[in-house]
Amino acid sequence: GLEEGVWPQGAPVDPFLSRPMRNALGLPPPERRIGQSAQDFVQAACAPNAILVHCERRRGQPAVRSRWLWRLDMLTRGADSDATPVKLATPDHIADWTRALDAPLRDTPAYAKRPAPTPPVARRPRELPVTSVERWVRDPYAIYAQRILGLKKLDRPGEPAEAMKRGTAIHAAIEKATALYPYALPDDFEQQLAIFIQEALRDEGFEDAAMAREVPLSRISAGWLAGFERERRARGIEILVEQSGALTFDGPAGPFKVTAKADRIELDAEGGAIIDFKTGAPSSQTQVLQGFAPQLPLTGAILAAGGFGNPVDPTQLIYVRVIGRGEGGKLSDVSQPSKSNSACAAQISATEFERLQEAVALYDDPSRAYVSWEAPQFMGNYGGNYDHLARVWEWMVVGGAENNDEGE
Repeated sequence: GLEEGVWPQGAPVDPFLSRPMRNALGLPPPERRIGQSAQDFVQAACAPNAILVHCERRRGQPAVRSRWLWRLDMLTRGADSDATPVKLATPDHIADWTRALDAPLRDTPAYAKRPAPTPPVARRPRELPVTSVERWVRDPYAIYAQRILGLKKLDRPGEPAEAMKRGTAIHAAIEKATALYPYALPDDFEQQLAIFIQEALRDEGFEDAAMAREVPLSRISAGWLAGFERERRARGIEILVEQSGALTFDGPAGPFKVTAKADRIELDAEGGAIIDFKTGAPSSQTQVLQGFAPQLPLTGAILAAGGFGNPVDPTQLIYVRVIGRGEGGKLSDVSQPSKSNSACAAQISATEFERLQEAVALYDDPSRAYVSWEAPQFMGNYGGNYDHLARVWEWMVVGGAENNDEGE
């Protein structure tokens, strides 16, 4: 980038103050930044080894070498003598690199194949939470990397995590409100819930600048949640919050346990409704029915088998999305009968439990591989943590379908 207009950049044009006006106000001239950049250039060029790069043409037009490069070239020419030869050398291998970038490929690149590891059955997990089962059916390689290799994602320094912290805060506020008022709700429940949300956000580290945005959102969310809570309580329910449950069954390689921690279970005379609170987009009913979102159905299967206490038939599988915009929230009952679905929550849960048993039997076969992105159309937010290890970009996008088939 050692061309005029690039390094150094031209003096900026001030649309508000002319040069005389800047001088009268005691402001530095626009060229001062060029002098500061010159100091940076000198410091960098004084390194023991420095490669100075410039273009002969930029955007199809001839480029003028930077004034600093011209001056350095003239200084080395003037200092050049038989006793102390000094010159700016042009390394040939650097030019070869640039030519190689535009050279046509002679051989087809050997792209990575789709990974398909087959670890010993004894190393394969015999216990999974329902959230990991959801990842398993979409991206088995992620389970291989996390549960078998024991690899964990490290957060990048300074990486924003407001979305996750906001979800944690919303869950904590709803849990606190439910614990304080398990049955009847006070008249000022909406105001109290908004305060609970704001306090939880601050506990998660939200600063004043972020709270300026979150406070109005919390009020909208609290208004919608208050209406949701009053409607649910009118049914005469008993609420279980953050309950842990488990269900163990036999597989070909031994017992397998599936666990769940339900955000909320509402018990009534007919059975139990399973509710999961989310701040992001929930899974669709289609994904649930096709087995790519088994979290709620498997939680229903655990409930039906007595994994949370006494056996209770699941009656509803509900996602509650707390948005904070528009109406403030949205309820999605994925067990609600529709044109494409006539099964009730209990039937959906039983079907999903059968799918899990079949999957466990399938992966108890030593030849069954943990392939990457088994259901790419349903990956959604489940990709990312181990995609670089699986080299997804290389075999799926760059390498094309040929390597994809070979990898399977």
